[in-house]
Amino acid sequence: MLDAIVAGLSALLTLQSIAFLLIGVVYGLVIGILPGLGGIVAMALLLPFTYGYEPAATLALLLGAHIATIWGDSVTSILFNVPGAAKSLSLVFDGYPMTQQGQARRALGASAGAALLGGIIGAVFLALSIPLVRPLILALGPSEYLMMALWGLTVIATFSEGSLLKGLIAACAGVIIAFIGMDPITATPRYTFGLVFLLDGISFPVAMIGLFAIAEMMKLWVKGDSIVSRALQTETSSVLEGVRDAFRHWGLVFRSSLLGLWIGVLPGVGATVGGIAAYAMAVNTSKHPERFGKGAVEGVIAPDATLGANEGGGLLPTLAFGIPGGESMAILLIAFIGLGIVPGPTMLTDHLDIVFSLVWIIVLGSIVTTLIGIAISPYLARMPNLDHTIMIPVVLTVCFIAAYATRGIEGDVIVAGVFGLLGYVMDRYKYSRANLVIGMVLADMIERSLHLSLSLYGDFFIFTRPVTFAMFVFIVLTTAWPFVRSWRRKRQQALALDGGAQ
Repeated sequence: MLDAIVAGLSALLTLQSIAFLLIGVVYGLVIGILPGLGGIVAMALLLPFTYGYEPAATLALLLGAHIATIWGDSVTSILFNVPGAAKSLSLVFDGYPMTQQGQARRALGASAGAALLGGIIGAVFLALSIPLVRPLILALGPSEYLMMALWGLTVIATFSEGSLLKGLIAACAGVIIAFIGMDPITATPRYTFGLVFLLDGISFPVAMIGLFAIAEMMKLWVKGDSIVSRALQTETSSVLEGVRDAFRHWGLVFRSSLLGLWIGVLPGVGATVGGIAAYAMAVNTSKHPERFGKGAVEGVIAPDATLGANEGGGLLPTLAFGIPGGESMAILLIAFIGLGIVPGPTMLTDHLDIVFSLVWIIVLGSIVTTLIGIAISPYLARMPNLDHTIMIPVVLTVCFIAAYATRGIEGDVIVAGVFGLLGYVMDRYKYSRANLVIGMVLADMIERSLHLSLSLYGDFFIFTRPVTFAMFVFIVLTTAWPFVRSWRRKRQQALALDGGAQ
């Protein structure tokens, strides 16, 4: 194994591989910062340029670009409340409030530091655990995936801002919106109103562009000011302060990285679920959960550490079984085939040097991305200070171009505008946009897994599958815990008031 580790690193220490890694990282940062694109688009656009080069250089180009989009996607989430891609949704909850408070540099630094630590933990995990995780992956079925999706829905209470009923309404609306299009099992059209472009459903990136970016520009227009209050435009925070925050909260980084690894290992779950789950875990394990949603740096650190580690986890089923851990890993499989490499058990014996080249790419790509991110963050952090008369037309132009570029359909531009109006109304009347997005993300996974579970295991599969039942009990406990903790806090405050009155 030591020989393979050295061989994997040696293959990357060539001029071609280093150049391709740098090109991939810079390109990935640019694509990541553009709303609605992200790592999948970045890798897909690079595929035609990957033929005829050394395997290590080709993989460095593809994976380096994908790793860079993790932080690139976080930039727009933090600075403009615009998720660069679905997986960076959870960064808006605390990253954007930090920007509004004049702490954009700190938020960007914390994001870069957490992504670096998560990426390194994910790479180490990938190197050590391939032989150990295989039985675990094969033991899980659709009923277990259903439980994980339902667990994701339990974070609704976290984002309900005092009204659980409004949170549930928003989440149910998200589920209903996700049902637009073809039924994933029976291929029956639903809620399409005879419109052909709705047969593929509502594009998730387009919906997010509307809900967050366009809605935020509407708020700025009504407010008549820049994103950052003029009283706070002299920023006192620094990028290095944010990086130190990531190292200072090492326990949260480690827990979030383990969660990201677990989500990444499970084929088809996706980094979006991991980011949302990491944020909820950070809230539920914090001693001061009331700070979240108002600019808590932990709300930036947890999702980014999870997203960084998710890459190592996603590579595990891709390499060991030829099962892509997500959409980006499916593109990586195409690159493997183009290189004449067949992922699967034989890859861990015949091409172990390439496996360790991937490990080194994750480590080096994360380091290069973080260094570039730290260098450019002070300049990026100035952008929210722009006057709204400049900001609004520029951002709206980028948003509508991105909405069209996502699928090349004119109707998506109208959809983005409709969701922008919906997002503005929801924000004004305190309906959580996050809950609506969570409903959209998890609806398809819940529906598919429920269909398969009922078909394979019968109506009472929750009680006949021991792992499923254990996960169900875990969901009940984790759902009840925030309410129990809130009740205990109120009870302690009441007792303190009674004691003071006496």
